[in-house]
Amino acid sequence: MKRINIVVEGQTERKFIEKVLEPYFHTINNEIFLFAIPIETSIGHKGGDLKFSRYKKRVIELLKEKDNPIVTSLIDFYRLSKDFPQYDNSPKITDKYERVHFLENAIKESIGKEIDTYRFLPYIQLHEFEGLLFSDIRGFEIMNISKDELKEIEKTINECKDKPELINDGKATHPSKRLKGIIKRYDKVRYSTIIAEKIGIETIINKCPHFKEWIDKLVEMSK
Repeated sequence: MKRINIVVEGQTERKFIEKVLEPYFHTINNEIFLFAIPIETSIGHKGGDLKFSRYKKRVIELLKEKDNPIVTSLIDFYRLSKDFPQYDNSPKITDKYERVHFLENAIKESIGKEIDTYRFLPYIQLHEFEGLLFSDIRGFEIMNISKDELKEIEKTINECKDKPELINDGKATHPSKRLKGIIKRYDKVRYSTIIAEKIGIETIINKCPHFKEWIDKLVEMSK
């Protein structure tokens, strides 16, 4: 058995890993098992306020586990805490893909000063988990939303030119804000995973280059 521990902030990411990611990995190798590990261990914590100190502490704890798991993360680029390594220098990089790679490398370098990180793959989702849901409009059909709502979703998909990860991180325009603005009854925990399941992991991988890179690397590390 190969274990992959994925550090997450909340319930949405946990459900996505359990319902969408793990079944996909099982089609590749049924001995790969994914575990969503909350950053905060206290009961009732709902995520948010992710400080690097908490993130680093959790990663190091997992890397010390005796079964030598692969350790990675699924956290949002949007509103990433300013205490993450090299955060202040990251805005100088205009290309968003390069910027998030820069931050991921800085995370690994920082944690690598305290522990061997050959089994650690930091991952930051551009710009936000909900961006993945704009990979295909068919995912929203499961919510039985109105034609006008579908039209607005399609408009957003067209605006991002088939690259949902690049939907921007403005305070009023980041992916989850857009979804909530278009679909009033949208609830992240309730709907996001079933939308992703409807879209299909292969479509998400094909539309989201940074996400695909993460998945490909995890598959390679699991061999």
